[in-house]
Amino acid sequence: MAGNLKNRYLILNTQSIPVGHCTCRDDPDTEIWRLEVDYADAPKLWNMKDIRLVGAAEYCVAVEGLILRWDGDTVAMVQMTKRLGQELRQNLRLPVRFESFLYSAKKPQGRLPIFSFDLSCGGISFFCAKALPDGMRGQVVIPVTSQPLVLNIEIIRRCSSKESVPMYAAKFVDLLREEENMVREAVFGLQFHHASSSAKGQNR
Repeated sequence: MAGNLKNRYLILNTQSIPVGHCTCRDDPDTEIWRLEVDYADAPKLWNMKDIRLVGAAEYCVAVEGLILRWDGDTVAMVQMTKRLGQELRQNLRLPVRFESFLYSAKKPQGRLPIFSFDLSCGGISFFCAKALPDGMRGQVVIPVTSQPLVLNIEIIRRCSSKESVPMYAAKFVDLLREEENMVREAVFGLQFHHASSSAKGQNR
């Protein structure tokens, strides 16, 4: 999967909400980047000026940029104005849906069914029918990585939700670098795959 994500970026607005996808093969130190914006996403960006870019690969930087002009409908020339820290990638939560289990050694004890809401490099939000106290620790199975992972989590809080089943936000704890890389590749890979599938559906 990593090879497929090389040079791929998520385009965010200034509120860090994903609005598009692109490919950029320029060196990270280049001041002006040439973004090859995905065809289905380009119209959403034509009236935008300030954007943020987060690279899918580990070596890709996160930056803020200013759209200077368009070369055709899908190629944007962007001036890099500021480098952003790893916190942007760490905290960027993207919708990812899967059924899984939470393993807990304390009350509520045992194997608890969950359904994910979103996923980031730093944590996960999920639905669980059981009441989970803040600070509770357990293990969650992440089945969407290249190999299924069992990751340690800590419940941060119960989230507001329109669903009848409670939703919780949790952070990963004691995450190894290899595990973080696998989670990041899964998150970005699913996001790009979903965008590609949607574009193909619109073109039919």
